[in-house]
Amino acid sequence: MKFKQLALLVALLIASCLLSFSLFAQPTTTGLICHFKFDGNATNSGPLNVTANPVSTTYTTNNANAANKALQFGGALTSYIDFVDNGNLDFTGTNNFTISFSFFFNGSTTSGLIDNCLNYGGWGIWLWSTVAGTWNLQFNYKNNSVGSAAATNFTTGIWHHVAAVRNNGTISLYIDGTLRLSATEGTTAPTYPINMIAGAMAYGSFSPPRYNPFGGKIDEIRVYNRALTTAEIRGLTPYSLPLKMGDFTAVKKDNSIQLNWETLIEQNTSHFDIERSTDGITFTPIGRVAAAGNSSDKRSYTWIDANPANGTNFYRLKMADTDGTFTQSRIIAVQNKYSIATLQVFPNPADNVIQVQVSSNQPYNARILIHDATGKTVHQQWTSVRPGQNTIPLPVVQLAKGLYHITVEHAGERSSTSFIKR
Repeated sequence: MKFKQLALLVALLIASCLLSFSLFAQPTTTGLICHFKFDGNATNSGPLNVTANPVSTTYTTNNANAANKALQFGGALTSYIDFVDNGNLDFTGTNNFTISFSFFFNGSTTSGLIDNCLNYGGWGIWLWSTVAGTWNLQFNYKNNSVGSAAATNFTTGIWHHVAAVRNNGTISLYIDGTLRLSATEGTTAPTYPINMIAGAMAYGSFSPPRYNPFGGKIDEIRVYNRALTTAEIRGLTPYSLPLKMGDFTAVKKDNSIQLNWETLIEQNTSHFDIERSTDGITFTPIGRVAAAGNSSDKRSYTWIDANPANGTNFYRLKMADTDGTFTQSRIIAVQNKYSIATLQVFPNPADNVIQVQVSSNQPYNARILIHDATGKTVHQQWTSVRPGQNTIPLPVVQLAKGLYHITVEHAGERSSTSFIKR
C-alpha cells in the first residue's frame, strides 16, 4: 500500500472514531417527549406537543455561568411555569417514564420543583428538610414518595442534576448521575385535573392553585416516556463531580468496625469526614481522613471505628473539596451486637455458692436469672461484664435441693445452662 493511501486510511479511521464518540456522547433522544433548554426562551425542542409559559420569572446564568441559559424563580406563588401537555405527560397505569432536569437552590423553605398533579396520584419532584440543616429531594407517584434526609440529601448553593424514574412499579431518584434511593410506587390511580407546573406545588382547591413556591434556578427539563438506564442518566448530567467514588464497605472486626472505600477520580479533594448514626437519620462526625487531592488512579482508604454502638451502626462519608463544597456518599449499615460467647457454672452440683463464668467480647450490663424446674424465677441480679473472662459468685444456700436453670441475658441475647443444688 502506498504512503498516500495509508495516510488516507488512517485519517478515515480517526474521523470514524471521533464521529462515533461524538454520537455516543450526545444525550439520548429515544422516548423523548419534551425538552426545554431555557436558552433565553421556553421553546420545546422535543417532538411532542407540550408548551411552557413562564410567569414572573427571569433568564439567568446556568451551571457554566453562561447568561440567559436557565430560568430564575422568584420564590413567590406568582412566579412559576405553566405547562400545557395535551395529555402527553399524564402517565398512568404501567407507563414507565423519566423526568430529568438541573436545579440550583440556596433557600430555606420547602419548595416544589416540578408538579404534575402529585396531589391527585400524579407525579412530582420537590425538596424539603426534615432534619435541621439538611435538604433532600422527594419524588412522588401514585401517592407514595421516595426520598429521605439520609439518602437523597444535596448540597445547597451549587447546581445538581436530578433524574426521577418510574420503572415497572419502582420509583427511583438519581442525583448527579448516582442512584440514591428506590421505593415501590403507590396504589392510587392518577388523575390530571390541572396543568403541570414548575417552581411550586399545585392543588386545585387553593387560590391561586399553588403552594410551596421555589426560589432558585431550573434548567434543561426533559421528559421521557420510558425508564432511562443509569448510563443514559449520567450522559444527561451536564457537569462531572470532582470526585467519583468506588466501593464503600464495612466489616466487623473483634470489638471494632473497619470502613473501606475507594475513589476512582479525585479533583481538588480535601478530606473525608466519617459520620455515624444509630437511626439512619441523624449523623455525627466521628473521624476524618485526608484525601489524595488530585488523582486519576484508584485510591484506597481505611478507617476504624474503635467504639461502635451496640446494634445497627449507619455510616456515610462527607467528601469535602478544597473550595469548601462537599458531597455525601451512600449510607451503609453494620450490625454490632454484643455477644455472650460462653457460659459455664461450677461447682456443679453446688452447695452454698455457685460460680458463673461468662466469656464476652464487649463490656455490657447483664442480668442473671435462676429458674427452678417449674420455670419460676427464684433469683435475679444485675452485674457488669467486661471483655474477656468474668467470674460472678451467686449464693444458692437458700435454694431447695433440685435442678435449676441459670440464664445470662443482655439486649435480647440469652445464654443458659443448668446446675444441681444438693
